[in-house]
Amino acid sequence: MGQNYFKLQADNYKEFQIEFGKVQWMYYDMITSYGGFGHNIDYEHFEYERFLFATTDKEMEWYQRHLEIVKQGSLVALGCEVVNLLDDECRNSKVYKFITTALLNPTIEDLPFEKEVLLSMKNALDEEINFAWTALPNGSILTDKLEEVYKRYVLQYFQVMFEEGKKS
Repeated sequence: MGQNYFKLQADNYKEFQIEFGKVQWMYYDMITSYGGFGHNIDYEHFEYERFLFATTDKEMEWYQRHLEIVKQGSLVALGCEVVNLLDDECRNSKVYKFITTALLNPTIEDLPFEKEVLLSMKNALDEEINFAWTALPNGSILTDKLEEVYKRYVLQYFQVMFEEGKKS
């Protein structure tokens, strides 16, 4: 069974608005709780599996910028889940399969940064189970990648909002 990715259309716009709000909440939690990725960030209500490769109908292209934020939020939420698994010294076959399947999606070739992040998640999960996962080679690489994700997506989201607010 293939992955069913979200396609923004006029008839599911309300659902999209709700998911957009969940990304905003997750970003707020990251900033106020850890200043980055940390254990138990509130991401669980967001279905990152459906939105990582989301698309939009032609009639909804005006929302492309918003869709990009939700797609970025998908990678952030997945990163939160991977951090929790590593912190708890656990593995989850569903999460691992999602990552490996995403790495095989042809769209990922057009997203080199996202591909690097997904690969670093997979490699960290492939390492031995260890509470000190950030000290392991692949765990250290993942930590660096997630810091970059935080800066590129979470902090940039608020920076853009701040700059737009100054214009009004």
